Amino acid sequence: MTFARILALLWALACLVLALAEWSSLAMVGFPDGHLTVWEQETLGLRRWLLALCVMQALAIAGLAILRPRMSRIGLAAAVLAAGVLVVMPMIVVATCPGSESCRAGYERLTGRMLDHGIGG
Repeated sequence: MTFARILALLWALACLVLALAEWSSLAMVGFPDGHLTVWEQETLGLRRWLLALCVMQALAIAGLAILRPRMSRIGLAAAVLAAGVLVVMPMIVVATCPGSESCRAGYERLTGRMLDHGIGG
């Protein structure tokens, strides 16, 4: 197995771990009283879609690395890069936005209201 295939498999494993962390985070939304903040209401559907896409791209990349022996290193790298830019980065940004001042400022500028994620507004 080539180095590129091993890296692709490690990427897939890391994405599955990220998906598991996001799934456990989504399982706690609204805990303990069922109340959803405005931020949670606005991002819940997007986070679910990104979670599903993260799992699918991890399985697809692992499948390409294992089942397609003739796939080039450039093809694997392109698949990993596309998955990182289109799925993983947005997933991380949405999950960490309430803690980022620049993200909060962008949200407030776009929506015209404060970011309410249940911790001090």
